[in-house]
Amino acid sequence: MLPSAVLLVDPSPVTARRVAEALGQSGLQLVIARDQAEATAALARTDLGVILVSTHFPGGDGYAFATIAHARHEEAVIYLLCGSGDTYDDERANACGVEGPIVRPFSVETVRRHIETVYGPLGDEAAAVPEVEPEPIDGEEPPALGAEHVHSVEAEALPPVGDERLATFLPRDWRTWPRVQVDPAVVAPAVERAILEVLPEVVEVVLAKALGSSRSFRDLVAVAVDEAVREQLPGIARRVVRERLLEIENSVPDEPTSS
Repeated sequence: MLPSAVLLVDPSPVTARRVAEALGQSGLQLVIARDQAEATAALARTDLGVILVSTHFPGGDGYAFATIAHARHEEAVIYLLCGSGDTYDDERANACGVEGPIVRPFSVETVRRHIETVYGPLGDEAAAVPEVEPEPIDGEEPPALGAEHVHSVEAEALPPVGDERLATFLPRDWRTWPRVQVDPAVVAPAVERAILEVLPEVVEVVLAKALGSSRSFRDLVAVAVDEAVREQLPGIARRVVRERLLEIENSVPDEPTSS
């Protein structure tokens, strides 16, 4: 069977939607595994061409899973989805059969380019998918990753533009042009939606990294949860009791009056 499926091992629905958009109308099937059990079951397939696995996911470790996946699917290309706070272990990744990292937050276009290294161009439908997150600024390396981890599938950085050359792109009267007026009522909702879409994934990565590496942070979270429960529980209990009593009162039929 030809490799016509992409396996994503990641619990985030945002990541799943992003990869699905990258595939577009290419005809490739996206197989989603949210934890170790689902990921192990997915390896029974024989049509996996690309495997995208998070460095941390419920019940599993990205490097360990990549080792098993590479042993069963030697021809499949494996990428690790790394958080900005993760340290990509190049030596360990090579030993696990990993092709390289894809650093969060990543765009639809970034995922598509990596998948195209295996399947070739995915077609106009996939190429037209807009990016939902910006790529890193040219010349700025993602945290914890060195220049040796930049692969040829990424677009090569353009040489810096000198002041003289930059000036040739500007109209002579550019300083006197009126500023563009932006309607906050239009822009604000779009910005809010973008932030809300990205924020859960960023918070998830930060918490997963911190909870897995810092006992003091775990203790701090436990104390905060206990305090929140103690503060909120009495009020919640009172509200539930009041609502229940009101339901009972409303459900009792009125007694008929004697004439």
